[in-house]
Amino acid sequence: MGKNASLSTIQFAIENAISAGESTSNIAHEDHLVSSASSSPEHRALTVELMVHPGYPSIPEEGGCGEGPDDFSQSLDRVQELNILKNPELLKYYKRRNIQLCAFKDL
Repeated sequence: MGKNASLSTIQFAIENAISAGESTSNIAHEDHLVSSASSSPEHRALTVELMVHPGYPSIPEEGGCGEGPDDFSQSLDRVQELNILKNPELLKYYKRRNIQLCAFKDL
């Protein structure tokens, strides 16, 4: 996301992913009769990954991945992403939408 990251772009991306997940789920349910309430779209878990690299700019000649820092790792865009991800309004949005944050290893 970088410099284009904002509260609204993150919410938009999540809402699109949720809508796509619900559409796929509805198509699958039309093909099969589902009797279990736990299999209904309201009870199914949907996993969404946000691709971000929040943090602080790397110091030239130190840090980064592989052969030292690249332009993005030295960019203030990382701070922008960090600030948005810590925004209390985003945390309220997660709660309102019943979104549970987790680490990839927890999936």
